[in-house]
Amino acid sequence: MDAVANNPETDVTTELVVSTHDTFATILETKRAEMEAVERKTFQYGDLARQQLDIYYPPSFPGKAPVLFFVYGGGFVSGERILPAPWSLIYANLGSFFAKRGFLTVIADYRLVPEVGYPTPAEDVRDAALWVVQNADTVAAAGRIQPDTDALFLMGHSAGAVHLATVLLQSQLRESIATSLLPRIRGLVFSAGAYTYAPSQGAEFLVNYYGSVEATAQSVPLALLKAAPDEYLKLLPEILLVQAERDAAWVKASGDIFKGALDTRLGKEVPRIIGKGHNHISVNTALGSGEGEEWAEDVIKWMKERLE
Repeated sequence: MDAVANNPETDVTTELVVSTHDTFATILETKRAEMEAVERKTFQYGDLARQQLDIYYPPSFPGKAPVLFFVYGGGFVSGERILPAPWSLIYANLGSFFAKRGFLTVIADYRLVPEVGYPTPAEDVRDAALWVVQNADTVAAAGRIQPDTDALFLMGHSAGAVHLATVLLQSQLRESIATSLLPRIRGLVFSAGAYTYAPSQGAEFLVNYYGSVEATAQSVPLALLKAAPDEYLKLLPEILLVQAERDAAWVKASGDIFKGALDTRLGKEVPRIIGKGHNHISVNTALGSGEGEEWAEDVIKWMKERLE
């Protein structure tokens, strides 16, 4: 974590992504055998090449295992459930980390800009989660661990948090999960998402995803939250926010605004965990390294409390 803590850069630049990945890839490589000992199976949840998911199985579990469905980020234009070498243990590090702590962990690919735009990636995320629920026996047969599809947690990071919020809050998508998925979810974890839109932030990447300035203003998670009916919000599972301590200023500001709106609309304070010493990228890449894992242990504690 020293390399992250000593790096004065906090903006989410290509240089920050590369340097953070390089730093932890070196550490994770020393743990490769340990991570690869966690059983991983790949499944196709749709017809397209980007519609695949990996499932990491707990080494052992008495009875059915709770399910953690993780949605990675990548600025809407990049990301893979396993990154290419020399970063090939990212996101296997995350999947194995949570699996070893008793959660059957799912990481799905989804389609990206410019091939598609809003809301197609969120639809892929929904379809992948539904596939796991609807194919529990197939999942169990492949890894000898039965998933508890009534104990589902969804966690999204960065653009993944945006897609997750879209699934839960966009009108057509929320209707599509009202009976099939929503009642099964025990908790939602949103980590460092671009929840708001402000032209002063230079958020061209958001406009490229949503299609126009007007569509962006109407479709970011904050706008969807404000437009959601009170009756629906009462049905949402409990929510936890995660924020990297050394994230970009605009990401932290967006998180503060979204938290305030959640607190107001839900009528209660939504808890938030701070990833101490972390930048936008290192919260995930540190998992399995033995360094900077405290935030994730706190998330695990929170999830296990939702199972009691």
